Amino acid sequence: MSSPAVPILFGGLFAWSIYRRVRRNLGQQKLRPVRITISIVIFSVASFVLLGLSLPHPTLLLGIGGGLLLGALLGFVGLRLTRFETTDEGHFYTPNTQIGIALSLLFLGRLAYRFWAIHDALAAPNSPPAFQSPLTYFIFGLIAGYYLVYYIGLFVHTHDKK
Repeated sequence: MSSPAVPILFGGLFAWSIYRRVRRNLGQQKLRPVRITISIVIFSVASFVLLGLSLPHPTLLLGIGGGLLLGALLGFVGLRLTRFETTDEGHFYTPNTQIGIALSLLFLGRLAYRFWAIHDALAAPNSPPAFQSPLTYFIFGLIAGYYLVYYIGLFVHTHDKK
């Protein structure tokens, strides 16, 4: 019999990371160039890895490519809707809550569905194998494209202030 500690620990860590992601979409945030740079690197690497994995599969390539393109356009909209403020305490930005929350919910919904479909393969026999869903690649591309453009815009803004 396996211990329930591992799934509980993994679930708690996952819930905490989601809370942090959603929290970053609410209210005023301090501009932190190092954190922004790390986020740009992570999203870039993950995008290149998934693009490389999708090359032999045209539907996956279309999914991630379309998601990256649409996400990038959404990132420009998000930047235009972001408010920047400089105080004695430093440089701050307030992201558009609706876009950030919508992307987070879309990602969480797709993730929950894929976990359910993988866990209960009998209930969804036509479900694509794990890591082979064009819709999942599209949603990842949408999020990655958005945050790449958004974080690059924040990074540029931090350097304009110096």
